[in-house]
Amino acid sequence: MGTDDIHKKKRSTRKIRVEHKAVLIALEDTKSSRYYFEALIKDKKLTGAIVFAHHIGTDPKNVLEAIVRHEREHPKEKYEKRWIVIDKDDWSKEQINGTIERARELDICVAISNEAYELWILLHFRSVARHMNRRELISELNKIFKVRFGIEYDKSSHDIYGLIVGLQTVALKNAKALIRRHLEVNDYISPYDCNPITMIFELVECLNGLYKDRNDCNCFPEISIKC
Repeated sequence: MGTDDIHKKKRSTRKIRVEHKAVLIALEDTKSSRYYFEALIKDKKLTGAIVFAHHIGTDPKNVLEAIVRHEREHPKEKYEKRWIVIDKDDWSKEQINGTIERARELDICVAISNEAYELWILLHFRSVARHMNRRELISELNKIFKVRFGIEYDKSSHDIYGLIVGLQTVALKNAKALIRRHLEVNDYISPYDCNPITMIFELVECLNGLYKDRNDCNCFPEISIKC
């Protein structure tokens, strides 16, 4: 094989890698979770494989609509998985469950946290068993970050992923433990009623294994899980 052929093969491989948009993600916020997933994507060398839908609002319905609108405006792009990342926060049960049911109909995965995304960050450091609101989550993270890193937790920081990536296995374990704990009480998962709970671990595992030979990408809500 000549030098030109080798270079042509390299260019061809690189082109396929960049053009293959494997996962489409819509986020509730434009800072904390966005910065986290951007860093994860760079760390896992997934740049070009992940697309973020244009942010059109924090309402869960609007986050889902961002996926729908993106696909309508880019009909030729195809995705292996589509995800929305939302918080329960102060949204009503009708808003949360309506969004989850609509996502199920559209075969879109839902990475929801009750009460907030910060729960996922806290699970990197310890298990959580009691109800915690956003203010409590941030207060606890401030204490931990001051001891561990000498700084307060800042949701607008670009460096959070880099600080905690070494603890990701702990977070995955703790997030799954929460699921098991809730399933001991009920035979289904209702994110609106379950606090604390976060399904972000499923999206993280999906991205971690995107280019592996076997990618077991779990996706909430599955058909067998009631909202």
